Amino acid sequence: MPQFINEEQVQGEIFLEPDEKMLCAVGSRQLRSFLEKGIRKKCFAVLSDRAVYCKGKCTVSRDRHDYQTRQIDFRLDLEEFKDIKYLTQRNQFLLSLAFFFLLLGPALLLMDSLTHFAADSAWNPTLDAVICILFAGVFFLLYSIHQKTFLELLHTNGSIGLDQHDLPRKEERLLIRYLQAFLRSQNQAEEELEMEDLENPEDLGDLEELKAILSDPMPD
Repeated sequence: MPQFINEEQVQGEIFLEPDEKMLCAVGSRQLRSFLEKGIRKKCFAVLSDRAVYCKGKCTVSRDRHDYQTRQIDFRLDLEEFKDIKYLTQRNQFLLSLAFFFLLLGPALLLMDSLTHFAADSAWNPTLDAVICILFAGVFFLLYSIHQKTFLELLHTNGSIGLDQHDLPRKEERLLIRYLQAFLRSQNQAEEELEMEDLENPEDLGDLEELKAILSDPMPD
């Protein structure tokens, strides 16, 4: 449990069930700020033995395509939890500007070759084309640098992304270990249930299908 976190206060103000046990928290500074002052601007999450409670500014999605960043107060039951991944997002507006200037440069040269407007004026299309390409390079560079990485919790109805910038690495790794251990236990329980259903040799079905089930690797 994070230092200086009052577990009784967490049970009273965050957990929905009185007998839930706190396992870990990510964003403990934000959690303390929420418990002491009711402030939840940045994201934080608390893991109990039954659910993950996500609060603050998070990135949510229903289909892993349409992502929205907003303030949430969400309880993710462990029974609905499916996987945990890292998600990297970049600013698509910067990429659009880069392509715009990359296409604008040759377009200016083409327009001049068709209209010969530059011959009758002080306009230098070659210089403008070079400037446009330089702008395109700058925006491409900004696009490659400007990115956000989220710790994404996948569940049956979508996903929740916690901004990695707001999460201490030690707390982040602890949450990942707990959730991966939960996934391994779930997969093991499902495999044992499948094996219990195979009581007679005639129930084994296709041998290659059975081998595929038994050799399916568990998450790291």
